Amino acid sequence: MNEKCFSCISASICLLTLLPLALAAIQWFQGPLEFLLSVHLYLPSLLSVLGVGAALIGIKGDLKLNLVLFNVLSLSLYAILTVNLTVL
Repeated sequence: MNEKCFSCISASICLLTLLPLALAAIQWFQGPLEFLLSVHLYLPSLLSVLGVGAALIGIKGDLKLNLVLFNVLSLSLYAILTVNLTVL
């Protein structure tokens, strides 16, 4: 039961972090990304790390692999974004 909860938490964190990036990438709606970064610059990276941790504790199998990969993808994209924002 706990493994299912951790997988659900990881999936919701993955959606929470990847959806604003996807919307901003197509230049359709940048509000969610600006809000997420205005709370704190490193909040999306912290959420992605929590998503990876929850995915590692979660259900075994293909779902675990996909959740880890998507959360690592969002962590990588936010790391690139924050490095570019701090350089500017």
